[in-house]
Amino acid sequence: MPRIVGVETEYGLSARTPDGGRGVRLSGGEAAQRLFTPLEREHASSNVFLPNGGRLYLDVGSHPEYATAECASLDDLLAHERAGDELLVRLAQRAEAEGAASGQPVRFRLLKNNVDAHGNSYGCHENYCIGRGLDLPGLAAALTPFLVTRQVLCGSGHWRPDGFAISQRAEVLHDELSSLTTRTRPLINTRDEPLADPSRFRRLHVISGDSNLSEPSAALKVGSLLGVLDALEAAATGAGPALPDLALADVAGSLRAVAHDPRAVLRLASGRTIGALDVQREYLAVAGSSPVSSRWARVLDLLEAGREDELDGEVEWVAKRSLLRRYADTRGIGWDDRRLAQVDLAFHEITRDDDGTPRGLFRLLESRGAAVRITDPEAVARATERPPSDTRAVLRGRLIAAARAIGVRYSVDWTQFTAHDLPDDAGEQADREVRLPDPLAVADQAVDDLLAVLGSTTVRECLSPPPRPQPSPSALPPC
Repeated sequence: MPRIVGVETEYGLSARTPDGGRGVRLSGGEAAQRLFTPLEREHASSNVFLPNGGRLYLDVGSHPEYATAECASLDDLLAHERAGDELLVRLAQRAEAEGAASGQPVRFRLLKNNVDAHGNSYGCHENYCIGRGLDLPGLAAALTPFLVTRQVLCGSGHWRPDGFAISQRAEVLHDELSSLTTRTRPLINTRDEPLADPSRFRRLHVISGDSNLSEPSAALKVGSLLGVLDALEAAATGAGPALPDLALADVAGSLRAVAHDPRAVLRLASGRTIGALDVQREYLAVAGSSPVSSRWARVLDLLEAGREDELDGEVEWVAKRSLLRRYADTRGIGWDDRRLAQVDLAFHEITRDDDGTPRGLFRLLESRGAAVRITDPEAVARATERPPSDTRAVLRGRLIAAARAIGVRYSVDWTQFTAHDLPDDAGEQADREVRLPDPLAVADQAVDDLLAVLGSTTVRECLSPPPRPQPSPSALPPC
């Protein structure tokens, strides 16, 4: 059975008005309000499900957030995550254009990273649909050594005046499991929100990974865990070997050790020691079904050989560290120079100029062929408008598009859709609701029935405004 997966990305946001010099910086709340004004004007809300199956909304802390549609393949996930970046960029461009037209010009910076200039952290949340029968504490125990060391594959890198960390999230994580996401940030969040039939499914909510601009890093982040989950499920049913016992003596300490040295040696609860790269090799050995196995092995080989520079443009933390080193060398500045902090932030910007030129350093590298891109631009363009065809997102997308086409009020979340105030057979207004409990369902009779109602002549006539009376010729204003 395909595994449903989705990614939620919280973006950094800042905005300035061009009032002299460098302009006046808006507060976080003001920047978010200006950014979401076009969306609120159109939908009367800053929390919107889109026809492509995704969700765009303003999160706590004035962070724009985009959640991809449910995806059943890694290729679809990469395209829909990139589509989320594109939708945020378009929203910023629209808000900038409307601000200029109204005499209130503003310039936005959207950053796909996980830490701001003040050290505040915001997340990238991975969601994997798993069977309800899997024991979550046992699953978390088996996954913890993998997640602690996974940052060598997909960390986005972070400049510090005293060194370089390969992950931005590693230094703000504390626990293996927790229901909290802000104070004691865990590797895995335990809040039981399956967003599907709770008798069949559970959502594995992983909040320890960095947001990625590098598509190979994003593919490694999700693809490697997909392979490990398959191996864990096979072991649980006796269809595969048990995963190695690599329980760590100090989870938080190990996270930080690996963040500062991908070849760090870690102490296990058993007392023996093992290298971070060897931990990854142990998981790679059992995750043979991973869609990224060959890339995963290549990254580990090059890191072990001390040849990580060959991963520049592919593994995100390597690309950022190389850029920072080049910047420091060409300007003759030391590693503790604060200008490198600005380069670090500029690396993650995703907004563009009016002519399409990327403002962010990584996107510039990618546009010049200095960073590997996996997604097809046409597939990303489709993903901004259309949902994946092999998950329930296609049902949600069809319902949203049909309701919007005739202007009917509706409410929607991941598992249900309600059309409001539809005329019934007696001419009375009533709500029509359909539930979507199966994330793999692509056909549903109740959805088809509601789509037929939304497309009916009766509903269209009831929802159409009455024609305006035409003035008589004598009442026409003079030319």
